[in-house]
Amino acid sequence: MIMMAVKLELKVFVVLVLACCSCRSFEAKQKTEDAVEQAVERFHEKLNQQQYQSIYLESDGELKESVTEEEFVAQLSQAHEQLGTTSGEAFVFIDDRGWKGIQNAFTKREIVRHWHSPVNDSIIANENFVWAVENDQPKLVSYQFRTVCRKPCRVGFALP
Repeated sequence: MIMMAVKLELKVFVVLVLACCSCRSFEAKQKTEDAVEQAVERFHEKLNQQQYQSIYLESDGELKESVTEEEFVAQLSQAHEQLGTTSGEAFVFIDDRGWKGIQNAFTKREIVRHWHSPVNDSIIANENFVWAVENDQPKLVSYQFRTVCRKPCRVGFALP
């Protein structure tokens, strides 16, 4: 009888520990999503104000190792020229399959990929961001801009 009570208490304890870990993981993921959303919004504010050098200087060292300031400024200038002024809130959702909450507890650095599809009066585009998040501070690792289509967009299907 005592053994059954101990086993039951152990099961309850394990369930509570797992529930607690899940809550902490969810909270950490939500905190990271919020931080990246704010970083995307700051990025767009600076892009709108053509503060390309500032974006580069605040970026992660990995970005600076992969592209020169001159090349990155030219890339941002071209993106801004095509995109124009952006507005609206960013929405970041970290897919659970890519979430490495346990690993991040040891590395203190997590890589978050985010895509955004800005739309304006003349184009539909894709932005692909990669952020390195350390101590809840995202830094840009990579930015790719691609125009999907110029409006009016036409979709065609070829028949064999």
